[in-house]
Amino acid sequence: MRSILSIIAGVLVGVFGVFLVKMINLSLYPNHADLNVSDPDLAAFVLIIIAHILGAFIAAFIASMVARTKRLNVGLLAGAILLSFTIWNSFSIGPPNVVSILDIVGTSLAVFLGAKMGASRIVG
Repeated sequence: MRSILSIIAGVLVGVFGVFLVKMINLSLYPNHADLNVSDPDLAAFVLIIIAHILGAFIAAFIASMVARTKRLNVGLLAGAILLSFTIWNSFSIGPPNVVSILDIVGTSLAVFLGAKMGASRIVG
């Protein structure tokens, strides 16, 4: 039961982290009527990639740190949920291919790193 709750907690905190960074992105690069989604400023894409990487890392870290058993697996699962959101986002919005590849690879590495670091911590 604690593993399931830790996955939920990790995903919620990770999604909130993505939300915060995307709100910063939106304040720096506001949407307007003639916005071309396929060709925005490169810095906007960089902030989106940072948001996804940070959110996935946080989700995997929190989930694996809070879980009592199979901590690495729990962290990887929570991170994989955010990774699936990242993949869905890449295919639904349609950024340039290089951005999608960097986003997915960076998020995958963040999931593994977050789960590994969270699993090495001892809590409660």
